[in-house]
Amino acid sequence: MNNKSAPNLSNKLTKEQLISQLNLEHHFEGGYFRQTFKAEHRDQINTARGDRTIMTAIYYMLTDDNNIDHFHTKYSDGIEFYHMGAPITYHMIYPNGHYEKAVLGPDIFNGQQLQLALPGGTYKAAELTSGSYGLVSEAVAPGWEIEDMIDVSRDELLNQFPQHKVVIERLANKKLPFLDPS
Repeated sequence: MNNKSAPNLSNKLTKEQLISQLNLEHHFEGGYFRQTFKAEHRDQINTARGDRTIMTAIYYMLTDDNNIDHFHTKYSDGIEFYHMGAPITYHMIYPNGHYEKAVLGPDIFNGQQLQLALPGGTYKAAELTSGSYGLVSEAVAPGWEIEDMIDVSRDELLNQFPQHKVVIERLANKKLPFLDPS
């Protein structure tokens, strides 16, 4: 048995190499992504918005030149999983107005988390504050469909949660990006 440990690739891979190797594309919320799984081999489940697959999963990467995933929410629950690169800071505003911040990254001894579960209806933004890239995955159940996305403008969030003005003004889109491409 070989006792040599594998090299730490997260210190050697560039963001361009990861984008190419993982076939990532620009995402309308910010960053890069690729859907890696959709449970099409299972029966769909009925939701208030129609039939949905049981689960989907994506790779998601923020980079130093595309470092913000703007505030949005969805009906489905999701779990984020840290993979490599710099830590990613998540900002969550729950439906009751409670704000929470969490950092997904490798330094679990200093409060970073390897995974983060978010119930549907939680407004979420993420940002890369250092490093060249941070790579995570997200599993969503019921599976993500564009119809389940709830995009929100900066003004809508400020009206609903004025107590979080500073973080909303910094991390929310002025317009609805995928509904209003202008």
